[in-house]
Amino acid sequence: MAKKSRSRKFQGRSNSFTQKSRFFIPWPYIFFLLLCSGVLLVGWTFKITAQNIVVSAKVPAAVLTEPAVITNPVNGQRFTSYPIPVSGTCPLNSYVKLYRNDVFSGTAICSASQTFSLSSDLFSGANEFKARVFNTTDDEGPQSNTVTVYLDPVPAEPGAPKPPPSTSSSPLIIKTDFRFVGYYTGQTGRWKLEISGGAPPYAVNVDWGDGTSSIFSRKKSGDLIIQHKYEKAGPGENSSYTVKVTGSDSDDNKAYLEFFVIVNSNNLPELVGDTIPTARPPVDTRLLWLLWPAYIVVILMVVSFYLGEREELLELRKRGALRRRRA
Repeated sequence: MAKKSRSRKFQGRSNSFTQKSRFFIPWPYIFFLLLCSGVLLVGWTFKITAQNIVVSAKVPAAVLTEPAVITNPVNGQRFTSYPIPVSGTCPLNSYVKLYRNDVFSGTAICSASQTFSLSSDLFSGANEFKARVFNTTDDEGPQSNTVTVYLDPVPAEPGAPKPPPSTSSSPLIIKTDFRFVGYYTGQTGRWKLEISGGAPPYAVNVDWGDGTSSIFSRKKSGDLIIQHKYEKAGPGENSSYTVKVTGSDSDDNKAYLEFFVIVNSNNLPELVGDTIPTARPPVDTRLLWLLWPAYIVVILMVVSFYLGEREELLELRKRGALRRRRA
């Protein structure tokens, strides 16, 4: 009996020592702090999201009632090289999209004298040109007359070796889904080009119209994103630059595309039309990308520790109950 009494007394002291030596974790306070942090984080997220929302409205420009008219080249004209100049008349406050055989071939702004001009690529054989006019909100007007011209093969010089046949059955084409877009100086513009046909790999040279150029290479057909930042307002019509894109493939086939870019002098951002977003997210948004994952990790760690603590307490209670039964 004395042994049992001493054993119980020792076990009681041991349990008391274990309970006193355990580190007390204030779980209610921790959960309360996590809840407050979550509320603040959610509120901050909604605030930043509201700041980043841009509401845009389209104010229709004047409806175009007159078509563009291609005056050069003339119907039936024949060529042996390209690109060729294309010009004509157009309604005021519009721009022209030129198509050859229903393939986009370039754009030009209608000048104050109601004329347009640009250079265009040619397919081998017949090329049917059409000029489609659009106002500044991309609403289309009547289409122009059709002008058909021809690209004839260049006769080989006597005694000159014949060039190797092309390895591609389709012509090399470079095009873009053009929209009327304006930029400010110092703002980076991005454009998506589509390369198809020809024989890869491809080389693309972009003359930005401000005295600089860029060279790109592609191993296969598909989309090519080009970007550029203008430091000065455009010198052309409506503060525009003319961008000239020249491409070639492994068989030395050529492709040409020309379009305009509006650049004005200002420091404020402007949304004039559809474009590819380029601005980096604000600092607060990038910080949220770090805070939310960190918050989730902390919650998981706290829950893990809480469950472990709870499991340990249950185990200690089971051991205490077992010892009391044995005693």
